[in-house]
Amino acid sequence: MKEINADITQVLVYRSGARVVRTGKTELPKGEQVVKIAGISQYAQTDSFRVKGKGKALLRGVEVKRVRKESEPEGNLGELTKKLRTLEKKRANIEDSLRLHEKRIEGLNSISTQFGEEFGKWFAVGETPMEVYTEMDSSLVAIVRSVHDTLRRLNKELEEVNTEISVIESNIERVRSTQRVVPVFDAYLSLDVKESSPIEIELSYQVIGASWEPVYDVDIGAGKTTVKRIAQVYNTTFEDWKDVSLTISTASARKVEAIEPSPYYIDIYRPEPMPPPAPLAVRPKAMREDKEAEMEIMDEYIDETAEIEQVYATPTETLGGTTVYEIPGTVSVESTGEPQPVTLTLEEFDSRRLYFWNATDMAAVVAQDEITNGDSVLLPGNVKVYAAGDFIGETYTDLIAPREKFRLGTRAAYDVKAEKKLILKDTEKAGLTRGKQRREYVYTLLVTSFSKEDIDIKVVDRIPYSESEKVSVETTEVNPQPKKVELGILEWEMTIPAGEKTEITYRYEVEWEKGLRIRPPLP
Repeated sequence: MKEINADITQVLVYRSGARVVRTGKTELPKGEQVVKIAGISQYAQTDSFRVKGKGKALLRGVEVKRVRKESEPEGNLGELTKKLRTLEKKRANIEDSLRLHEKRIEGLNSISTQFGEEFGKWFAVGETPMEVYTEMDSSLVAIVRSVHDTLRRLNKELEEVNTEISVIESNIERVRSTQRVVPVFDAYLSLDVKESSPIEIELSYQVIGASWEPVYDVDIGAGKTTVKRIAQVYNTTFEDWKDVSLTISTASARKVEAIEPSPYYIDIYRPEPMPPPAPLAVRPKAMREDKEAEMEIMDEYIDETAEIEQVYATPTETLGGTTVYEIPGTVSVESTGEPQPVTLTLEEFDSRRLYFWNATDMAAVVAQDEITNGDSVLLPGNVKVYAAGDFIGETYTDLIAPREKFRLGTRAAYDVKAEKKLILKDTEKAGLTRGKQRREYVYTLLVTSFSKEDIDIKVVDRIPYSESEKVSVETTEVNPQPKKVELGILEWEMTIPAGEKTEITYRYEVEWEKGLRIRPPLP
């Protein structure tokens, strides 16, 4: 058996899950051989392993085994250990120097004592003058003082080294605490090698713990809107993808099924008879059984559960409608669970600016842009909206089909001014014999455009609407005529030439029986 190093070279990321490809090369002698590829993610699906390769050999089979492996600790344990050994050697040298100088002090003290005893004899017989004793004593004091200075310096160095050693030992302990045993898969490939030759192996498998989410940068311009698609790639597979060929797919690796309908039975409600109350001693047991059953269900549920040139992916649509984006170059995505943004495409869509004013509820006009999607679906995702490069807000978009129109970029329109005025409000009795009251209203809506171009605007207003026979509402004048009137909501769609204004006038009457109170009160 021969173990080879097969690095991850290609990754195809689905909306949930990924397809990983490992590539390795080796040279095998003729005969039956077993090649081992170790350290595959514990999240690999064992029934998804596939093998391709090049070389003069036949593939006999693939066996996948689950094993336990010590994970790499978080930190450079080898470097810390090397530094610890260096400091320990330094500490040993300092301790040797300390012992040497301490013995030197003992020797100097012994010399001083012996010289003092002998000098008295020499001085008594006149063999040695007192100057010799004084000179000898001064020399010994100077030497002892120097040795003591050296001892103090060595003790300080020893204290500093011990502190460094303590810190490094603590770091080593911390790093070792992050080392854990994790389950992984080892793949064993049985090959029948026809003759000794180089063999190239490509092992692929499916993993869970990887996904991507779409986000969009939308820049709205005059008549054109650019949409940048970005994939937020997540990798929690315990395998780092380093310098891999990355492909993003709109497909999902989850199981998809067509559910057949079942009959929808209805019947007359027949309440079930209430069961007799259980004895007090029995009730806790029943409650425990219910709780145990609930826990069993939950367990089952858990088990299922400077300006840089930008390069873009090349989208390809498959027969099933799935879009695949091949990212140019190589990409690295570490298994940290943090989102890794990957730019997919930059597209330009047709758009037109629309203005909207609700005269009842809005003090000012807002602008929106109606964008026509291209030939690819826009998946649900977060959107950052810009207008001519200036950020104006964030929103969320639902699924948008190819060539479907959608609106984005709602913002205050500073180039259009709108005003609603009450021209007339008149209350009178509508015939004494009938005993009714009538109130008449006249409003004008004035919209002024300061834009340099013609604008399309939708104006909405409302008048009272009654579902009671005792209260009637009648529109007596509207100019210009609205495009739509429904439940008292009036809608106008119009084009205002550049720098011009448009006026809308409408008149209505409300009539009700005397003595009735209208709710909510009329304006």
